[in-house]
Amino acid sequence: MTRLVNLDRSAHQGLRVLEDRAFAVCSDSSMCLVTLNEIPSLVAEYPVVFTKSSGTAEFVCVALFGATPGQNVFWRDGRWDSYFMPLNVARQPFSVGVADNPAGGKTAKELVTCIDLDNGAVQSDAGEALFESNGEYSPYLRHKMNLLADLVDGEQRTRQFTAKLTELGLIHPIQLELKVSGQPPRKITGLNSIDEPKLRTLDAGLVTELNSRGYLHAVYAMLSSLGHLQIFARRALPGSASPTANA
Repeated sequence: MTRLVNLDRSAHQGLRVLEDRAFAVCSDSSMCLVTLNEIPSLVAEYPVVFTKSSGTAEFVCVALFGATPGQNVFWRDGRWDSYFMPLNVARQPFSVGVADNPAGGKTAKELVTCIDLDNGAVQSDAGEALFESNGEYSPYLRHKMNLLADLVDGEQRTRQFTAKLTELGLIHPIQLELKVSGQPPRKITGLNSIDEPKLRTLDAGLVTELNSRGYLHAVYAMLSSLGHLQIFARRALPGSASPTANA
């Protein structure tokens, strides 16, 4: 459960956040949304693929944390165990909300910073302070707000990225097959990646366009990241599983 409220300088002056505990809300998440700007870093540790948004049925970019629902191989011994952390994990327990903006007119909206008061890391006894004694934002809160700003800035560019690849027909389904000793192979569907053979057929003009937008680097990074699926098997089922991703 989450209880998101607009962050308020007066109401939340005494709140603190236990940083490591804040990420526990993602401990049983098998994936999260990522932005185009993150992909080159995240692929060092995570498979990055496409899936369909439940709300719009459009493709979205996600980093996988596990090969099955509810599995997160990066949550170990009560902490997030990776060098690179996706923004949608690192921002916890904060998020961006939309509120009315009366100054802009009856239908005007504005983005506001929200905090999840039901996140177990949010309390008043220990942890990172949100505000200084004079009411100014603490360095910790400024850092979190910068992460939120990066997310907002990256979301539009990521939508343009996935829309362009969809237009070119470069996104296609992949099938993940987990082979566990003594058990029948288990197939996992619903994931998509880059259609590499089709990518190689693009004319020079389109390739140049993808490269100029910064898309080509992300495309090849996503393809190479599929190799991490084998690491998932070793971390989740040591010595017993060997996954493969097939078109």
